[in-house]
Amino acid sequence: MTLPGKIAEAVLVRRCQEDEQLNRRLFQLSRRKNAWKSTARRFKAIGTGLKTTQRNFTKRYNPSDPQRDIIWVDDEGIPALMSGSSDIAGIEAGIQVKVSLYGIGYIVDDLTRNRYEVPMLYFPINNDFEKVIDRLVKEQRAYVFDVETGDYRGIRVGEDLVDIRAYDYDAFEEVRDYYPIVYGLINEDIDLVDLVDIAQGNGILENTVLLTALSASNVETIILE
Repeated sequence: MTLPGKIAEAVLVRRCQEDEQLNRRLFQLSRRKNAWKSTARRFKAIGTGLKTTQRNFTKRYNPSDPQRDIIWVDDEGIPALMSGSSDIAGIEAGIQVKVSLYGIGYIVDDLTRNRYEVPMLYFPINNDFEKVIDRLVKEQRAYVFDVETGDYRGIRVGEDLVDIRAYDYDAFEEVRDYYPIVYGLINEDIDLVDLVDIAQGNGILENTVLLTALSASNVETIILE
């Protein structure tokens, strides 16, 4: 995951902890199923690549998870499952988080290749969500596997591909405000030492950037997939 993606992961997890209604809405999105308030309250959002998850839910920590950036677990760390699952077997609920200035080049190919089995939540930093949809319509080959019917179907906007601004505009603006740091890294105005210093005392950056910086060999590794 890219640095902006890691930041978005941390922001969304924190926002879900702060806002019960947002937690319920994203929980429902991840499961592709409505949920009672009492059910949603039993589950908390955690980021599969965050330091807090590594510390509190070690078994669920997986920074290289190719499918899920955010999942929902109960107090015992048991994950929520998607609609169509049973108590014995099923697909783990979750959300894939994407952040980009140029969604056409970044996420369209993943969607047309049916790369993800969970919904994609997109942060269109350059306000290009509609352009992404237009390209998908032109491609006419974007499909997802429907766990309830067992068949493939066309992508549904708002269900399979979701604009974060429809759920939490404040989260969108917060992530967008971190972009000067990303540009600083790209332009070499900020190096990894600066990045660690900037992260100190910032809950979001400490949860994501420090872990990334310490494991990365160069700036390109941090910023790009």
